[in-house]
Amino acid sequence: MSIHDNIVLSVSGASKRFGGVQALSDVGIQIQRGQVYGLIGPNGAGKTTFFNVITGLYVPDGGNFVLGGTPYTPQAVHQVAKAGIARTFQNIRLFADMTAIENVMVGRHIRTKSGLIGAVFRTPKFKAEEAAIKERAQELLDYVGIGKYAEFKARTLSYGDQRRLEIARALATDPQLIALDEPAAGMNATEKVVLRELIDRIRNDGRTILLIEHRAGLRQADCRGHTLRRAAQREGDRGLPRRRPQESLRGTNDMAQTLLKVSGLKVAYGGIQAVKGVSFEVREGELVSLIGANGAGKTTTLKAITGLQPVAAGGVEYLGKAIKGQGAWDLAKQGLVMVPEGRGTFTRMTITENLLMGAYNRKDGEIQADIDKVFGLFPRLKERAKQLAGTMSGGEQQMLAMGRALMARPKVLLLDEPSMGLSPIMVDKIFEVVNDIHQQGVTILLVEQNASRALQLANRGYVMESGEVTMEGEGKALLDDPKVRAAYLGE
Repeated sequence: MSIHDNIVLSVSGASKRFGGVQALSDVGIQIQRGQVYGLIGPNGAGKTTFFNVITGLYVPDGGNFVLGGTPYTPQAVHQVAKAGIARTFQNIRLFADMTAIENVMVGRHIRTKSGLIGAVFRTPKFKAEEAAIKERAQELLDYVGIGKYAEFKARTLSYGDQRRLEIARALATDPQLIALDEPAAGMNATEKVVLRELIDRIRNDGRTILLIEHRAGLRQADCRGHTLRRAAQREGDRGLPRRRPQESLRGTNDMAQTLLKVSGLKVAYGGIQAVKGVSFEVREGELVSLIGANGAGKTTTLKAITGLQPVAAGGVEYLGKAIKGQGAWDLAKQGLVMVPEGRGTFTRMTITENLLMGAYNRKDGEIQADIDKVFGLFPRLKERAKQLAGTMSGGEQQMLAMGRALMARPKVLLLDEPSMGLSPIMVDKIFEVVNDIHQQGVTILLVEQNASRALQLANRGYVMESGEVTMEGEGKALLDDPKVRAAYLGE
């Protein structure tokens, strides 16, 4: 076999422009069969854009693409998947109300042969094929280590298990190349070890992997590298300087008004009790961190507070009034505003339009002044004010999500995993801005996987385990606690 026969993917001259921004310029890459490749570069370098191009999500402006020795045109996602490239996403894209095994079966759809008539009339051939697909789906769930959750709805799985479910669904397509976009984003240390072992197993079984990952520990073993640098230096993309954030005021003011009070909160997904009687409070001017492993119930708690998830029992008080049962839109009007995990930007709207959506409920004449303040916090957003949000990097979209929330002039700002999936330099920038926002007087409840950074900023913190608050205290005290350091800081 020649070296050319061993090449799974060959790309040359790939380019992609979004308006006035050149996201990709003359990008070339060669991927050899049976290897793990890492695609590295700072936020905004074009890594996810490159993934979107080779998988048909974005139509390239130019370039040559060869998969398994056959030229292909990446213009339709389903055609690229059938040709042999499967992928996962930076933000999890599962069918939340379908079971784990059904999600994997969907991935197998492109390899079915029975067709629409067979499905409608449930012919013997269709039934046999469906049974084989279900059997294969169960094998893949077992392979990635979550076989026991086959009949669980995807939304009830822990974050790490949802990541592995995405990989199982991608494997169901029998890909020549599997592209993993930030697969470890939001995972704790234990989950990252499990993921690395899974990637090694996939590679050892002859699969070829292209990996975007900021964490060096996941990339370093037997991983070849390609580097993407930013195509448009004129856009201000020269990297962000590392600056040590100011240390927040330690301790707390016991006399300050309690803005948010959670009492005995219980939340369930069907028969699964996700949050089990959680109680805590956030006082005016504080930055309170809520830390814990994936699956501990942190995001579910925030969703319950903001009216996005029904409450089974317990209560939530905001500004001294019970808010249980109120909708998220009504609470946002009152100043209780959340930046969700996964950013939740309006991808087909521009940066400026997204910011205006944050001010939707406002009738005052200071909206433009507040947009200017957001641009002051995030200069890169100003440079790209007319760019569509969906064409920006993960770090830039996180900036936008935070800026949009600030446009609502929050009394309490809830941040759900703001550093998830970002490069170390961008993580520094995000925490610097979180600290700046807090220093300007905004009260913050921060859910963050990066426990060390979260507790460094926090006046106070709470630790959640298996749906319960197990520890609480001043940020510095929790940061120095041996149990916390062992469980969440890897010491």
